[in-house]
Amino acid sequence: MNKVRNPEGTFIETVRTRCLLPKGSNVWAAVSGGSDSVALLRLLMQFENHMKWNVSVLHIDHGTRSDSADDAAFVEELAARLELPFQLRRIPPSESGSLEAYFSSKREAIYNEIAEGSDLVTTGHTASDRAETLILRLLEGSGLRGLGGMDYFGRGPVIRPLLDLSRHDLQEYLSTIDQSWIEDPTNIEDIFLRNRIRHIIMPALESLSPGCSYALGRSSANLSQWRDVMDDMIEKTIEELVFGDKFIIEQYLNYPRAVRLGVLWVLSGRPRSGREEIEKTDRWLADTKKGFHLLPGGLRITVVESEVFIEKSFKRTDEDQ
Repeated sequence: MNKVRNPEGTFIETVRTRCLLPKGSNVWAAVSGGSDSVALLRLLMQFENHMKWNVSVLHIDHGTRSDSADDAAFVEELAARLELPFQLRRIPPSESGSLEAYFSSKREAIYNEIAEGSDLVTTGHTASDRAETLILRLLEGSGLRGLGGMDYFGRGPVIRPLLDLSRHDLQEYLSTIDQSWIEDPTNIEDIFLRNRIRHIIMPALESLSPGCSYALGRSSANLSQWRDVMDDMIEKTIEELVFGDKFIIEQYLNYPRAVRLGVLWVLSGRPRSGREEIEKTDRWLADTKKGFHLLPGGLRITVVESEVFIEKSFKRTDEDQ
């Protein structure tokens, strides 16, 4: 096992050097009850006076377990003991589709709603999570966007100040301050690929290369920087390429394929899936076929001679299937 980092020193150094939580910020701690988020809350409290933060606690009940109310009660009691404001939000059940995507969108909506004005929402994602995510995305064959994984700044008001600390670091820290936490039983079930990576792959990698969680995290951080460069390039390309609701095929094909795929992805509304369909559409445009193509997110593009016309929010009909 590698040497445990100093959680307090590492945490505040990350916050300061990355400019994550300015002095005087209103900070919401998203606390599930697990070790990572509980450690996040205790670290925020450790520096609350020094940084003049106004800390509040948010717990989101996903309703996936019959005993989830116990988690909410634990977090509420912890907030009360620390004399902090507490809010409980519940996500209604999903009737269809990907649960992961559904919960992600619902959490994002809650974060945006609760973080009024300049409020920030902190989450307990760690270096361990970032390393596991990188391996998971490699196994899925992800591109630069997926491999970039987690960044210190999430979508909207979300901040991830624990990315330089491992799960082991934080559990050791909680033990030293005699702070309990709740173990989610689903985290030990190896029916999930992420859990198998956590319980089998990561220990094997750590035995071969101690500290690999941090090394993988640095790789993910480097990839996220290049992802940001690519995002800027794609946005500039769209400004140069698209006029109104159309673009010229010949001009489109002058760009590198990676940029072209990014353009189609952004025009489609940045969908979470559908990469194969986007790649198929790019090949179709390279062949300068006639007719139209439907992209993820409801985008329809129609080729007329040398021009491509874009129709957004197109609704599929039975004839389009």
